[in-house]
Amino acid sequence: MKIIMTTYPNKPKELRNFVMRILGSKLAMCVNQINYVKSYYWWEGKITHWQEKILLIKTSDENAGKLKIFLEKNHPYDVSEIVELSPESVNEGYLGWIGK
Repeated sequence: MKIIMTTYPNKPKELRNFVMRILGSKLAMCVNQINYVKSYYWWEGKITHWQEKILLIKTSDENAGKLKIFLEKNHPYDVSEIVELSPESVNEGYLGWIGK
């Protein structure tokens, strides 16, 4: 199992469509949306900030690479945050549902 984390602009309709495309293509079994994150970062030589959402996308080891390619091609940011997490311990029932 892998968890792919990414941020997304605070644009609810676009975000829902993005998530439905991920789930509809069966690249993931579950997407958690964490609302109202304020990100501060360097961009084009200055400090800026933006209100975003965090997505935690649960996928199988087999689909993780395909999901990352999908995110790179379809994410609205020029430089998108795509972080792959490998949990050390996950209960067997959940792993079975995700597809390991």
